[in-house]
Amino acid sequence: MKNELRRTLLAVFLAGFTLIASLPVSAKTILKLNSQWPATTAGSKVDQWFADEVKRRTAGEVEIKIFWAEGLGKASENLSLMQKGAVEMGAMSPAYFPTQLPFHTAPNSIPMAMLTVTQANALMRRLAAEVPAFAAEAKANGVRTLFFHHLNPYLLVSKEPLTNLDALKGKKIRTWGSDMPRMAQAQGMTPITLSLPEIYEGLGRGVIDAAPFSVDLVMAYKIFEVAKNISDVTLWLGPSWGVWIGEAAWQKLLPQHQKIMLEVSAEANQRDMEVTIAAEKIARDDLKNRGVKFHPFSEADRQKWKASLPDFFAEFIATQEKAGKGADAAKMISIWKEVLESVK
Repeated sequence: MKNELRRTLLAVFLAGFTLIASLPVSAKTILKLNSQWPATTAGSKVDQWFADEVKRRTAGEVEIKIFWAEGLGKASENLSLMQKGAVEMGAMSPAYFPTQLPFHTAPNSIPMAMLTVTQANALMRRLAAEVPAFAAEAKANGVRTLFFHHLNPYLLVSKEPLTNLDALKGKKIRTWGSDMPRMAQAQGMTPITLSLPEIYEGLGRGVIDAAPFSVDLVMAYKIFEVAKNISDVTLWLGPSWGVWIGEAAWQKLLPQHQKIMLEVSAEANQRDMEVTIAAEKIARDDLKNRGVKFHPFSEADRQKWKASLPDFFAEFIATQEKAGKGADAAKMISIWKEVLESVK
């Protein structure tokens, strides 16, 4: 009798254990994302939507925690932070890493090479799909891109009106990377490298006289408090910062979670383009109400400025030829020119 009872209890225990073992295991995954932006920008709101959607569609099994305004490290540290596993994700501009990410950096830094947000969107989609060097250099650095953001045209924001080429000479201007400084120098300006959070103080203290910035970012960073003039000349426009994930973190995700991340990323990219374009008109109206003056900058002077620049496209191809990537570089520039012609 006792033996039968033991066998019955053992059978019940084993059946229960088997049932529990067969149930799906769903350990929660938390991904830390270090963003170079404050939470108030139009793009940052898209990033928050992206994080919320991933959490919702994975039923809470994947949660992305965003640390705004360089909360876990400087923008220039994002790549190494992901490589070391200190953070799993980063919202970062590739132009901070021209040596490691030269193909991603070029669209993010070459001045006066695009005019519309839709061109930037079309360009990055084509480059990612058609130029192998993009995926290769991301893989070499242990990261992958999920989607890229957009920025409105970077106009000339200044403390005093700068409405023609003669007015630019001798002025100190905020730049980044290696191409933008040469754009400034071509018209007798002095380039000063500053990070995004340093622009406000730089203008306020006279470290710089001007900065290329989009009108919605002028609002987000409250630049209107220290600079009341904006000249309507597009100095830079292109694909902006990306949302990246470390390869090690990506491989730890379940396949169904990877699929969801990619789906939400594609939606976030489209959403970001629409939100960015809408943000420009709102910001222009807000800035005018705050006493900011918008000044025309003649197309003739813009063309003269552009004509004074080095041939950045040819330089890029030549540099990549030395690195054995000339074919991909030439293909990239060819696509770039096609986009400029076909997307208005």
